[in-house]
Amino acid sequence: MSSLWGTVEAAFQRLEAQAGFEPRPVQRDLARFLCERLESKTSGMVEAPTGVGKSLAALLPAIAYSLREKKRIVVSTYTNVLAEQYWRKDLPLALSLFPSPPSAALAMGRSRYACIAAIRSNQLKRVKPEMVNFLNEWVGSVREGTETELNEFLRRKGVPVSFMRGLWDAIATPPACRARTCPYFHSCFYYESRRHAASAGIVVTNHAFVLTDALVRAATNDEVSLLDDYDFLIIDEAHDLLDAAANALEFDLDQNLLDSLIAHASALNNQIADALTGENPPMGFLMSVQKLVEGFAGRCREAMESVSMPSLSRDGIAVRVAPAELAQSPALASAFRADLHEPVAHVADALRSEIGAFYRDLEHTYRDFKGELTERQREAVEEIILQFSYGFEQTHENLGRLKEPAEGVCWVEPAEKGWKACYEPLILADWLRERLWSRQPALLMSATLTVDGRFDFFEQQLGLATPHQLILPLVFDYGRQCALYLPPIGAIPDPPQNAQTHGASAYYQRLAEEITALIRLTQGRALVLFASRNEMNEVYRRVPTLPGVRILLQGESSNADLSKQFREDVHSVLFGVRSFWTGFDAPGETLMNLILTRIPFEVPTTPLQRARKAWFEAQGENAFAAWSLPMAKQQMRQGFGRLIRRATDTGIVAILDPRMRTKSYGREILNNLPAGIPVFDSLLALEHWLRQNAKTP
Repeated sequence: MSSLWGTVEAAFQRLEAQAGFEPRPVQRDLARFLCERLESKTSGMVEAPTGVGKSLAALLPAIAYSLREKKRIVVSTYTNVLAEQYWRKDLPLALSLFPSPPSAALAMGRSRYACIAAIRSNQLKRVKPEMVNFLNEWVGSVREGTETELNEFLRRKGVPVSFMRGLWDAIATPPACRARTCPYFHSCFYYESRRHAASAGIVVTNHAFVLTDALVRAATNDEVSLLDDYDFLIIDEAHDLLDAAANALEFDLDQNLLDSLIAHASALNNQIADALTGENPPMGFLMSVQKLVEGFAGRCREAMESVSMPSLSRDGIAVRVAPAELAQSPALASAFRADLHEPVAHVADALRSEIGAFYRDLEHTYRDFKGELTERQREAVEEIILQFSYGFEQTHENLGRLKEPAEGVCWVEPAEKGWKACYEPLILADWLRERLWSRQPALLMSATLTVDGRFDFFEQQLGLATPHQLILPLVFDYGRQCALYLPPIGAIPDPPQNAQTHGASAYYQRLAEEITALIRLTQGRALVLFASRNEMNEVYRRVPTLPGVRILLQGESSNADLSKQFREDVHSVLFGVRSFWTGFDAPGETLMNLILTRIPFEVPTTPLQRARKAWFEAQGENAFAAWSLPMAKQQMRQGFGRLIRRATDTGIVAILDPRMRTKSYGREILNNLPAGIPVFDSLLALEHWLRQNAKTP
C-alpha cells in the first residue's frame, strides 16, 4: 500500500473519531483509488453513487498529495453553488484533519465577485440609498465578496428579497477594468482570489472557469492563464462537463452581442476617463478616445443593420457545417441553406474588421498624446488598453468560428430584435483532449458516469480513454426506501412533439390530472421534473388549486430562492426543468414524491440536433442509439437520484411517460435504475405502500 494512502487513512481515522460520523467503506475505496491515480500520475473515471461521500473522498487524497509533493490540484464541480459548498463545508472539514494543511483558494469568474470600486464610488444608479449603506458596511466586513455572502448578510439585516433583485448586476466585477491601476486593486475580491489561487495547493472552482482558463490559454498561446499551471484535475459532476464545454464554445451573433461589444468599448472609454480624472488630463486625448468609441459603435450598428434575413422558422436553419459533406445528409439537407451564410459572413467580417481598426486607432491615438500624459497616467491607460484587449480578441476569434465553423454548425434563427446567428461544436472530444487531458492527469467522478454499466459513452464524448475505472456499489437500500409508479398502458397518451401537435391539449390535461392525484397522495412534498419549459407551463395552468399545497414554478424566482422555499415549506411542490434534474438536493420529508413527466429525449428539430444526427450517421452509427438514448438514460438516472439523498429518506418515483411500458428502450432505461425497487401501476396500491413504508405525519 502506498505511503500516500497511509497519510489519507490517518485522516480518515481522525474523521471517524468525530461524533456523529459513520464510517463508509466505499468512501475509503474511492479515496484509495484516487491515491493510486495521483501517485502514478494517471487519469481515472469513477461512478460514485449518492451517499458515498465523494467530496471528502476526493479532498483527503488531494490534500495529502499536495502536502507531500508540493503540487497544485484543482477541484472542479458543475455550478458555483456546488463549488461554494465544497469551499464552505467540505474543504474546511478536510483541511482540519491534517496537522499542517496546504493553502487553499476559491476561484470563480469575475462576475461572481463584487467590485469595491463600484460600491465605493457612490455612483450606483437604480440602487436604493439605504442599500448603499448596507453595501458599504458589507464590503468592510466580508471575506470573499461573493453574491452568496452578500445575500446572507442582507438576510441577517432583514432586507426583503425584493430589494435584492437586480442589486448584484449593479456591483458585480465587470468583464474588464483598470486592474493594477485601480485604487482598490490590492483589496479587490476578484484579483485577491486570483492571487490566492496562483499559489494555493488546493483550488476549488467550477467547470466553466476551468474551461474558460483553457480558452484563454488557447487564445493567448499560453501567455495568459486564469488558474496558472496545476498538476492534477478532479472533475466532480463529470457528467455535466459535456454541457459546460458546449456552453463555453458556443457563440451567438445578435443584437445582444452587438450591444455588449459597444458597451465594452464604452466601458474602456469610461475607465480611461475615470483613471485620468483629477490630474489635469489632456482633453484632446479624452475627446479623441470618445470619438473613436462613438465611431466604432456607429459602424458596428451599420454593419448589423445592413443585413436582413428572410422569414425564418422558429427552430432556425443551418447555413454552414463542418465537415461540409454533412449538409447533404437527409438529416440536415431539408434545414440547410448555404446562401444565407453570405450575409452572416458579411456581418462577421465587418465586425472583425471594426474591432481590429478600433484597437489600431486607439493605440495610434495613445502614442500621439503619450507625451502629454504623466507617468502614472500612461501606466493607467496602458493597463486599461491591455485588460480590455482580451475581450475584443475573444469576440474577434468567436466571429471567425461563426464564419468558418471547425467541426461544428452555424445556423440562423429569429430573435426578439431581427435575427441571430449561432455556432456550436458538434464534437467536443478532440478539443477536450487537446486542451485539458493532454496537460495533466484527471479524475472524473459522478453518480451517473456509466450508461448500461459501462463508461464507454462518456469516454468517447469527453475524449478521455483510460483503463483505470471504478464503479462503486450503491449505498442506499432502494428496494426498501422507494417505490416506482408506472401508469398502466392507455392511462396517458404518448407525449406530443410540441404544443401545436394534434392532441397536445388532451395530453397536457391528462398529465395534469395524474400529477394532481400524485400530489394529493403525499400532501405536496413533490418535485415534478419536465423535459421542456413549454410543457411545464401548459401542465401548470391545468393543475387545480390544492388546499394547503403551494406550487412553485421555475422562472418565478431564482433557482436558489425556489430551492430554499421548497425545503422550508414541507407541503410545497416544485415544478422544474433541466437545472433541477441534476445537483438539486432536498433530503428529508420535504421531498417524498418525485415525478418525471417524460423521457427527456433530444428530438432532432433544431439545426444543431439535425447536424449532430448527420454526424453520427456519417460515422455509420444510429444517432438515436449512439447519442439520444444514452443521454436520456443518463438524465433519467440523474432525475431519479433527486429522491433518496439519505439512508432515512423514503418516497415514490413516478415516471408518467407511457413509452416506459410500450417501447423496448423503456426497459433499457429501467435497467439503468437501481435493481429491486417495487413497481406499481395502481395509485391505490401505491397509496398502500406509502402508508406501510413512507414516514409521513
